[in-house]
Amino acid sequence: MPYIPNSPSQIKEMLRACGVKSPADFYSDLPEEIRIKDDLDIPAGISEQQLKRKLLALSDKNRPLDKFNSFLGAGCYDHYIPAALSFIISQPEFSTAYTPYQAECSQGALQAIYEYQSYICRLTGMDVSNASLLDGGSALAEAVLMSARLNRRNTVIISEALNPEYKEVLKTYLKGHDLKTYEVQVSGEGKTDLSMFLNACDKDTSCLVFQSPNFFGVVENLIEIKKLFKDESVLKIMVTNPLSLAVFKEPSSFGFDIVCGDGQPLGGGLRLGGACFGFLAAKKEYLRQVPGRIVGKTLDSHGNVAYCLTLQAREQHIRREKARSNICSNQSLNALASAVYLSLLGRKGLREVALTSMSNAHYLRQGLSRIRGIKLTFSPLIFNEFVWFTDNAPQVLNELYKKGIIAGYYIGKHFNKYNGGVLSCCTEKKTKEEINDFINSLAEVLHGEKAYIR
Repeated sequence: MPYIPNSPSQIKEMLRACGVKSPADFYSDLPEEIRIKDDLDIPAGISEQQLKRKLLALSDKNRPLDKFNSFLGAGCYDHYIPAALSFIISQPEFSTAYTPYQAECSQGALQAIYEYQSYICRLTGMDVSNASLLDGGSALAEAVLMSARLNRRNTVIISEALNPEYKEVLKTYLKGHDLKTYEVQVSGEGKTDLSMFLNACDKDTSCLVFQSPNFFGVVENLIEIKKLFKDESVLKIMVTNPLSLAVFKEPSSFGFDIVCGDGQPLGGGLRLGGACFGFLAAKKEYLRQVPGRIVGKTLDSHGNVAYCLTLQAREQHIRREKARSNICSNQSLNALASAVYLSLLGRKGLREVALTSMSNAHYLRQGLSRIRGIKLTFSPLIFNEFVWFTDNAPQVLNELYKKGIIAGYYIGKHFNKYNGGVLSCCTEKKTKEEINDFINSLAEVLHGEKAYIR
C-alpha cells in the first residue's frame, strides 16, 4: 500500500479533535533534556530507479552460501530442496491461513498438519506429536518443562555435548521456574560420560537430556543409555537430527520418553539460519502435558473423516493461567514444508539423502586424517558431521575462507578446552570434487603443499 501523508488541513482537524494545538503537545510529558531539538538526518526522497540501485548495492554485500564451498552444519544444514516444495507451500490456502480454529472451513490445512504429526511419529517411533514449535531450542525447553510437570521434580541433567545454543534457550526458559540444570562432561571420544550421568541422578532429578548425534557429531551409546537408566519416574529426553532417523533406529526403541529437535533438515533453507521449526513427540500417556497445538482425526455427524484441533484445554487461548505452555505461535508453514519434503522424497529417497550425507562425511574425515597436523580424537561413529583439531584454528579457517571455502564451525567459541576444534559437515549436495578441494586446500594452508587427493 502506498504511503500518502496527511494534508495540513487534515492535521489541523485531527489536532482539534484531540484537543491540542500542535503535535509537540503530545510529548509534553517528556523532559526537555531528552527531546530531539534538531531535524533528524534523513536524506531527501529518491526515485524508484535510484532506490532499486541502492538496494541492489546493499544486497551485493551479502555472501550467499552457494558462492562458497561450504561445510557448515552445527544445527543448520544445506540440503537440496525439491522445486515442487516451494510451489506447494506457496498456495494461498497454506501460506496465508491463520490458526485453523474453525474446523468446518479448514479441513485441508488440518489434514496437512495431521500428516506432519504422523510423519514425526513414524520417524521417532513415538505415539503423539504436536503441530510444531518455534525451533529446536524451544522444543527442548518445552520438553523439559513438560517433564517437570509430570514428576514435580526440579533438577535437569544435560550433556555437555548438547548444542550450546539450545543450552542458552533452556537457561532463558528456566529463569522463571524453580528448576536447575546440572551439566555432565563428555569423555575423550566426544561422547557423554554415562557413569557421571548416572552418579548425578538423585531423588530430585526430573529428566535426563541427551543429544544424538550430539553437537560434536558423535552418535551416543543409546543401547547403554537404555540399560543404565531404568527409573521410569525420571524422564529421558532425546534431541536429534530428524534426518538421521532415516538410517538409525527410532529413539522409542531405546526407552526415550520425549524426542525433540529442529526440523530444518527436512526441507528448510539457510536464509540467515532458517527457516526452522521445532518438533516434539512423546509417549501417549504424556499426551495431556504436550505443549502447543495437536490435530486429531475423527468422524463427523455423517460418518465422514474429519480433522480438528483437539485437547485444546491444554492451551493458553482456553486456560491462560493453567496452560501447558504459553507459546502463542508456532511454525506450521515450515512444518507443512517438512511434510511436503518427506512426501516428495518418500522412504527410499529420504534414506538415500541420509546415507549419501553420511558417506560424504566419512569420506571427508578419512581425507583429513591424512594431513599432518590434523587430529581426529573423537569417536568415528558419526552421522553427517565431525570435529577435527588443528593449531591456530581461527587463522586456518580465515585462510580457507579467502579461498572460497567455509571449512566448518569453530567450536572454540563455546568450549575453551576445544579451542582448536572445527565442526565440519557434509550433506548429499557435496560432490567428491568439492570435498577433495577442501582437503587439498587445507593441506596447502597448513604446509604449503597439496594432499593430492583426486
